[in-house]
Amino acid sequence: MPPFSGEKSLNRFHPEALAGLQEAIHEAGGREVFFAGALAPDGRVERVRVLARGNASAVPALFEGLDIRDVVVHNHPSGDLTPSSPDLTLASMYGAHGHGMFIVDNEAHTVYVVVEPFTQKKAALLKPRELETMFRPNGPMARHLQSFEVRPQQAAMLEAIADAFNTDTFAVIEAPTGVGKTMAYLLPALVWALRNKERVVVSTRTINLQEQIMFKDIPLLRRCLGEDFEACLVKGRNNYLCRRKMERAFSEMTLFEEESTRQRLEAIAEWAEHTEDGSLSDLPFVPGRELWEKVNSEADTCPGSRCPNQQKCFVGRARRAMGRADLLVVNHHMLFSDLALKKEANDFTSMAVLPVYHRVILDEAHAIEDSATEYMGVSATRAAALILLGRLLRTEGNRERGLLPLIRMRLTKECPQVAVAEFEKFQDLLDSLLLPAYASARQAVTAWFNAMRGLAGELSGQIGRDIKWRLTPPVLERVELREMHTDHTLPTVESLRQLARLLDDLSRRLRGIPSRPQDTEPPLMTEILELNACRDRMASLANVLSECTSAELQENTVRWIEMDSQNEQWVRVVRCPLDVGKPLAEWVYEHLKTMVMTSATLTVERRFDYLFHRLGLNLMPEGRVSPLMLDSPFDHREQAMVCIPTDMMDPADRSFLDESVESIRQVLKMTRGHAFVLFTSFYALNHSFRSLEEELRRAGITPLCQGKATRTQLLDEFRRDMSSVLFATDSFWEGVDVAGEALQCVILPKLPFRVPTEPILEARAEAIEAAGGNAFMEYSVPQAVIKFRQGFGRLIRRRSDWGAVVILDKRVITKYYGRIFLKSLPDVPIIRTPRDGVYNALETFFNQRREQG
Repeated sequence: MPPFSGEKSLNRFHPEALAGLQEAIHEAGGREVFFAGALAPDGRVERVRVLARGNASAVPALFEGLDIRDVVVHNHPSGDLTPSSPDLTLASMYGAHGHGMFIVDNEAHTVYVVVEPFTQKKAALLKPRELETMFRPNGPMARHLQSFEVRPQQAAMLEAIADAFNTDTFAVIEAPTGVGKTMAYLLPALVWALRNKERVVVSTRTINLQEQIMFKDIPLLRRCLGEDFEACLVKGRNNYLCRRKMERAFSEMTLFEEESTRQRLEAIAEWAEHTEDGSLSDLPFVPGRELWEKVNSEADTCPGSRCPNQQKCFVGRARRAMGRADLLVVNHHMLFSDLALKKEANDFTSMAVLPVYHRVILDEAHAIEDSATEYMGVSATRAAALILLGRLLRTEGNRERGLLPLIRMRLTKECPQVAVAEFEKFQDLLDSLLLPAYASARQAVTAWFNAMRGLAGELSGQIGRDIKWRLTPPVLERVELREMHTDHTLPTVESLRQLARLLDDLSRRLRGIPSRPQDTEPPLMTEILELNACRDRMASLANVLSECTSAELQENTVRWIEMDSQNEQWVRVVRCPLDVGKPLAEWVYEHLKTMVMTSATLTVERRFDYLFHRLGLNLMPEGRVSPLMLDSPFDHREQAMVCIPTDMMDPADRSFLDESVESIRQVLKMTRGHAFVLFTSFYALNHSFRSLEEELRRAGITPLCQGKATRTQLLDEFRRDMSSVLFATDSFWEGVDVAGEALQCVILPKLPFRVPTEPILEARAEAIEAAGGNAFMEYSVPQAVIKFRQGFGRLIRRRSDWGAVVILDKRVITKYYGRIFLKSLPDVPIIRTPRDGVYNALETFFNQRREQG
């Protein structure tokens, strides 16, 4: 068969893309290079990026690096554009997932099209009325879900989301408990993904909701739709086993005779041969943190396509699953981590943590500001810094462990090709330069955190266990901070950077060791990758410490120091954004076609103003964002009541805590358990629990306390033991679903205002005041109202539920802002009376409900 000649490349490429091909092929010495080509609206490739250099057999795992509709391009150095057998295998795989494939010659003058590109098609619009048939009384959902109920609110939400997909706009939807919001967004998202071959990302705050979506809602939708689709629960890379690191751990264990870990490592190795998932959650036992860190995958130590375990790589397998998926289920932290990496690369069309996407659904959207704040910031702790240094060298059981001793050992035992003179240079670099630099850096880092801890304790003016000292411009100008910067920060930063330079030098020299004929990979490749990772992390740590005491505070940033006065080891430095709204509007929203934000609690006084201002939605063009507030499907006037004792002391009074304990005691007598008591501090929680624990047990009520067991264990016990009461704080105010008889009362001792001296809250309040606003009314109160509504929402989860919410904080009726809390609740009877009246009302309410059965 004569060679395939192809067609002129300009028919298929823009000139700029051709120049990129030619340059990369030239740099590779004319050898084979694989590219991803992005399509322009005219159907030609407008830009290319290198995926790999090598041959076709090494490339299937690079599927994860492709964006939607990318074309795979590679050159044939021979000039013969005839597709080889591996080419055709790849073409079949890529074509099945929506990717074209081209072959070019080395000059990129000619191209042969193996698979035509998949150009942008006119969107297949969603038809709300068609989708709503799923939720009709005789529809598929009713046939497959025994407890199915028709909810008008669910249909309204579905229609709003369908419109957002059809018009490339944003929808912000408050969907109270019972609306069925998860199904209302999953159905249009999946139908859109299937009809338009365009993946959709669903992001939630909690693992509980992610698992509900993956293991309950998705299987139900699959049965109802009668169509096959791919949904993928995305986990962070660190959750996956790395076979290369596991082999390294075995090797290091053998070299150092570390028998104590052999059994656990062998158990992990045996599991690795059978697991399909390869993630920590699939492991049948819980390994220690240190052991898992020895074998888990890390981005900066991964050799990628050079890894001999590439075909069996669990991360690669997971990423290929992501690439195939119609629906990706992630958490907010992972989403913002991905967005941060895409922003750093200034490329929102590439693979970072997640493959490319343009349509996102954010559930539990009331938590977006906190998640974005965390992932737009940086931090460093004393413990993490010392662990990082310990990766290079540490002492365990009177033996030296770590990367530097291992490199010395492997140079001695496994690299006979290294000449004596060169080996002596390695020894000199390790002994005369690296080890002293390591010791200097460790000593400097320890001294830096000690000095910073001392300054925070002395100058912050705070007492108590948890101290958070905000580094404001006036604080940074203080003589003590300037001396800290000069005497401690600058030398510490220089010691870390010097260590990073020496690690880079060692890595460079190791890369120069020639391979032996029997070697399947370059010598000490794993150690080189580890050195590079440590080098980069040292540099990042140096940058964080350098910024911490710098006299200049970057625009839109807040800095602070955290310390535990009872734990000398706990010191943390933090920098995060003051405002996330503008960054979100500028570098997130503009890259998305559709975004849906939803939660049961997005409004304050039935308005979205607070959310829009905090998240920058008010900066979007008019008409781009459509808000929708749905009514609750529950009849709160019949199912619930709110009780507010009017004669309680003010929460600021010293006697309030003991008085609240007495009121909790009286309320629990009426409810006989069946209650959550949700506090705003661990101190109040622990005091109340200790005061009531024994008395409750004698009364046949089982007291449960946050911190005494895991969250899951506590909730399982609470659901099982109908006479129990759970004393809890922050994390139990939201994301907890206890339906039925187990929970019939929620007691809120205090309104959930956050501590105003928290550095980020304080800084944001100051910024609002400086702009002429009222920080308390515009920030503190709305924030507390959202949390208050979350706590209230724990009570009624089904139409058959009933119960009471008891608010012991009389500010809700005596303060001018209290009406905002109450107006934000659904239409529910409110009893305002002294304590005796509240107890009588509760007794009557519970007796009547119990009689009704």
